[in-house]
Amino acid sequence: MHKAKVCVVDDCVDEATLLCEGLWLNGYDALAVYNGVDAFERCGQGDIDLLLLDVGLPDIDGFELCRRLKANPATSSIPVIFVTARGEAQDIALGYETGASDYVVKPYNLPIVMVHVDSALRDARNAIKKIFQDGIFEDSANTDELTGLRNKRFLTDRLQEETDKAHRYDYPLSCLMIEVDEITAIDEPMEAVCLDDLLVEVAMAMRASSRNYDILARYDGATFTAVLPHVTREEAMAYARKIEEEIHSATMNDALCPMVAKLNYGLATSNSTNRCPDAEALLSAAMRDLWHAKSVAAIHGAAAGNA
Repeated sequence: MHKAKVCVVDDCVDEATLLCEGLWLNGYDALAVYNGVDAFERCGQGDIDLLLLDVGLPDIDGFELCRRLKANPATSSIPVIFVTARGEAQDIALGYETGASDYVVKPYNLPIVMVHVDSALRDARNAIKKIFQDGIFEDSANTDELTGLRNKRFLTDRLQEETDKAHRYDYPLSCLMIEVDEITAIDEPMEAVCLDDLLVEVAMAMRASSRNYDILARYDGATFTAVLPHVTREEAMAYARKIEEEIHSATMNDALCPMVAKLNYGLATSNSTNRCPDAEALLSAAMRDLWHAKSVAAIHGAAAGNA
């Protein structure tokens, strides 16, 4: 049976040796590399299954190395777990932003590190299975057919994982609901066709504005959800405004199906001062905010109509 090969990147020989010994005892193949350049070259050889990476390296730091690995198609699929003394909230956020699968702060408990390694490798194997199973490149059971985004089933499964991780590492997690409302096609007979086109445009705008680890889903009908780790409420609002601007530009300049569309938003953010206990609470808070926004808009619309 193939042993997973784990590369430990740490300029401290003692730290690297300790991790390698722990990996060997747990049935993994392990090797140590002591700087970023050598690690990048070693990963390029194609037999590394996972990287345990320190931040403080003597040449390029671990964050930069992770960025380079994720930008290279030959190494982008290698899971990276940071194992480092850099444990500030901004460091952890930066680690995930560069594409890491997980982040462990020193001093660590070695058996717990092995749990993280096993989990990351299992996720990587499952991802490969999803790609090649039955020759289908997307997991159709978890993908919305029209937009190509994830569906509600996938969202509910993953949101609790993201909520737990945000609690564990104490970073903000924002959940944004986007509802397409009051669609008016310039050509009335084309309105039904335009609705599908508009939903696709929303999905494209969300992808263009998002990072590779954000969770984007078509929640239901004309409602979408974006789960944004390490994003504050203010940043999530800016994200929503950007999507609205892109949708307005795309729809009004579409010669085949010009339309006017209104978007409603609901937003909830879990952070250190306002912690949502679980995924259901976070999603419910975002939905309540959406309903509130719609109610306010309806009141303003009625007042304008009576003026």
